[in-house]
Amino acid sequence: MASRLVFDPMAALAVAPLVSSTCTLWYALDQHHFLRVFTSPTNRPKSDFILPTYFKEFFSAGLPRVIGLLGLTFWTSIGNYYWRYDSLVASHSLRWYIAGAALSASHLLFVPLVAPRIRAIVEDDPSKGPPTSVLDEWLNIHFLRTWTVDLAAWACLAVAVASNPHTLVSMGLQLIE
Repeated sequence: MASRLVFDPMAALAVAPLVSSTCTLWYALDQHHFLRVFTSPTNRPKSDFILPTYFKEFFSAGLPRVIGLLGLTFWTSIGNYYWRYDSLVASHSLRWYIAGAALSASHLLFVPLVAPRIRAIVEDDPSKGPPTSVLDEWLNIHFLRTWTVDLAAWACLAVAVASNPHTLVSMGLQLIE
């Protein structure tokens, strides 16, 4: 089909989970960097005052982005399973797409650990401690989640895409053999 010379939807589907997983990982690293600024000794006293309103704005804007990227990673991985099953089995990349989808979805397993801390910061709950102390706890969980499930999902999907030589060639890429 001539139109596939310009745009191959199957090649786009093959790399979509890797692209969205890359965005998830990058966003998580940025979150860690930008939020860590609030916990520096110099900023801590001012941060305790501003964090509740900042976090309310931050999470209302960031949550749809995170859920959207995780959903995109999960559903495009499932789409690869559905529409490219035979080629994934032939290239031995099926298990990598499935692992990437499962790890991406497992990001949400951390919600019970982070949600109470987010609520404590947003509501400025004095029983939980100063907002910066609660943010320290959240950042530790976030760090663990980023370097386990988010990085692992990205790595699995990188292997999945790299295991598909036909997809890489149709995208104009080729691994050096």
